[in-house]
Amino acid sequence: MRRTRVVATIGPSSWDQEILATMFSSGVNVFRLNYSHGEPEEKDILYDRIRSLENANRTTCILADLPGPKLRLGKFEGSRVLRSGDNIRLLCGLKTHEGEEFPVEYDGLSQELTKGDQILLADGIIRLSVISTGGKKASFVDCLVEDGGTLTSRKGINVPGTMVDLPAVGERDLLALDHAIKAGADWVAVSYVRTAEDLKPARDAIRSAGLHTPIIAKIEHPAALENLDSILDAADGVMVARGDLGVEIPMEQVPLAQQQIIDAALTRGMVAIVATQMLESMTLAPRPTRAEVSDVSTAIRHGGTAVMLSGETASGNYPIASVETMVKIAEATEDGLTSTGLIPGGPSRFRATRAVAHAGVELAKMSGAKHIVVATRHGNAPRLVSGYRPDVLVTAVTDRIRAARRMNLLPGVQSVIIKEYERGSQTMQEAIQKLAKDGVVKSGERIVAISGSPLAMRGATSTVRLYRLESDGTISGTE
Repeated sequence: MRRTRVVATIGPSSWDQEILATMFSSGVNVFRLNYSHGEPEEKDILYDRIRSLENANRTTCILADLPGPKLRLGKFEGSRVLRSGDNIRLLCGLKTHEGEEFPVEYDGLSQELTKGDQILLADGIIRLSVISTGGKKASFVDCLVEDGGTLTSRKGINVPGTMVDLPAVGERDLLALDHAIKAGADWVAVSYVRTAEDLKPARDAIRSAGLHTPIIAKIEHPAALENLDSILDAADGVMVARGDLGVEIPMEQVPLAQQQIIDAALTRGMVAIVATQMLESMTLAPRPTRAEVSDVSTAIRHGGTAVMLSGETASGNYPIASVETMVKIAEATEDGLTSTGLIPGGPSRFRATRAVAHAGVELAKMSGAKHIVVATRHGNAPRLVSGYRPDVLVTAVTDRIRAARRMNLLPGVQSVIIKEYERGSQTMQEAIQKLAKDGVVKSGERIVAISGSPLAMRGATSTVRLYRLESDGTISGTE
């Protein structure tokens, strides 16, 4: 089983039902829906199409990526070529504009910039310097084009060195989050996180809905690197969002920042998604560059648990080929992969569960067990087991499809849906029997079972058992 997870962003190039199905069968583990584009309700059909791909042996997983306070241009007709030396004007507070000026959705931008400040557009391809601003009276910014390029509607805006006065979870994010919660998103990503407090509105909204949807913190601002430990202590996963991070800090610092973020995630046993421009050339070409292949492989070898396709699958010409290529790189890299040596042990929630998870992984090593089965209701125990990067297959045992879907982002974890019995041992043995019937567990193999007691899924994780599947199909073993 491939341990590294492949996340694919869905957009115009991939939202056709047949393409989604082919991407799923080609190895996509998680479908990312980017709420920065379009209205939330427009994604209803995508939720339905993705869920229709599920079958008795495999669930789907949806990551809802909230818009965040990312600055963007408004809408204007066609594309425009900016040349070095041109003077242009940004009109702040406009969603659309038909004149020569460029609309900017955020009306406060002119108040936060001064002469000489740098503005980067389209992931840093176009660079502007501020000549003057209109301030509060007239919301405009006059700029000199330092580095030109072609510009289209809704491209991102970055102002390195400036802390934009916008919350990580604003009104638009809460509307997107409300839709994602009701639609059944399995993970939620919060954009432009700068402090641990930025995650609180999303966490509160999820709890208010009576859910346990895990949250991924997207690291894309220098302030987040300064507050990385506290942010990860409050999150369930992390994304190295290299697009914005790479224009907010000097580009030569991005590789070290990526490693810093991954290492901090590994010491907490959490998922770490590496994103942006991984196979960028495949938006237009059927094959990636050798450098891109090396980039993906390096991210995996350095400990990234998931690699993400963005424009390659959302708007590129070769979405299926991009998925197939990403899967091939992951599989080839894992063939020669050695452990990073980083063991979970940093500050964390679920300390008791982590201790039991560690004991189960060590027992599997000592006993030569081929499988670890973990009972769960929300997904915490399998996540912590996976964090120790065991060399054997981990199967999450649950009676809730919502929990089973979440497992698709956890490295090296599959799921099985089983009825919960009054005794934890009965539940776990039933799961082993199902795995044996499916050919996953074979005669003579040992299995470590981690569960709650007396209820396997709803009881606090406290029990580790060692079982053996006998040749006659019976299961033997003691606690």
